[in-house]
Amino acid sequence: MKRFSHLLAGLVVASLSLGALAGTAEEDWQAVIALDAGPHEQPDSPKAVGSMVVAHLVRQERALRTFLTAHPQDAHAFEAEIRLSRALQIRGDFEASEKLRMESQRILDSLEKTVTPEQRPELEFAKIARTMRILKRSDTTQRDDLLKAARAFTEAYPTDHRDAALLAEVAGLYDTQPKLKESLLEDAQAMAKDPDLKARIADDLTRVHLFGQGVPLKFTSVQGQEIDVASFAGKPVFIIFFAQNSVPSIMALTKLQQEVATLPQGSIHVLGVSLDRNRETTVETLKSHGLSWPTAWDGKGWEGSMVRGFGINALPTVWLLDGHGKLRSLSALEGAASMARQLMRE
Repeated sequence: MKRFSHLLAGLVVASLSLGALAGTAEEDWQAVIALDAGPHEQPDSPKAVGSMVVAHLVRQERALRTFLTAHPQDAHAFEAEIRLSRALQIRGDFEASEKLRMESQRILDSLEKTVTPEQRPELEFAKIARTMRILKRSDTTQRDDLLKAARAFTEAYPTDHRDAALLAEVAGLYDTQPKLKESLLEDAQAMAKDPDLKARIADDLTRVHLFGQGVPLKFTSVQGQEIDVASFAGKPVFIIFFAQNSVPSIMALTKLQQEVATLPQGSIHVLGVSLDRNRETTVETLKSHGLSWPTAWDGKGWEGSMVRGFGINALPTVWLLDGHGKLRSLSALEGAASMARQLMRE
């Protein structure tokens, strides 16, 4: 995956021997930080991904608890508490554990009692990040409250280096309100200093400008078919951008396959766009999933003409076109079948 959430970075961290913790505070802190590097293993199934993440969060949790027990007065203790709250919340979500979620909240509540003015931005940001993790995209009230909190944060801390990324992330929740999303992205673009972030926001704006427009997609599939999305008029069309080396992509292929299976046969079309560098990798991925979806491949990865032209900067990305070929959803994986049924009723 090329793009990772600036708010949720640190979800996947490396394994570490906890026996290494018990040195000086600085040594133990560096051991904790080393967990951010990421695991070396490559999971081969959605189930393996979940098991890897949970096991890895447990290691992170233990390392942080050990650090806080051994060095409660260290300058890094506050950040360790923030990190522990995050790890518990994410693990709680994976395991559907209300106990873990409540402990995560209690940590933030406890920090509220002792936070210094210098630490305040970190705590406020942690609260926003936690809200984003538990947000239900269909809950418009919760989403709008999050937007208010993000706006309040950027106004209270106008020089914080995370402001632009925060607004860009929140903008992603407003795919069905393109004008508002565009406004948020333009504000984020004005704040952004990092060239990579500015490029990412420019891609986001490209996609927003495509919303409600026809998508000019033509290609020769890896199966040898000549594909023109205009020829699918009258039926909704899903387009999934994926790559074999993106674990979330592989999970998305399975999820979309399951969603499509609930729809009447022949009622929709599904197209793929592969970012794999090797054609055979794409062919094997489709074969292993039992998929015959016509799939574009040019071997150029992130620099491919469709990827660049459509502003794709994250995998997986799933779009939904209506029966007139107009882009109706920029994020169509969750609730894919429901969205398709709605378009079929129009």
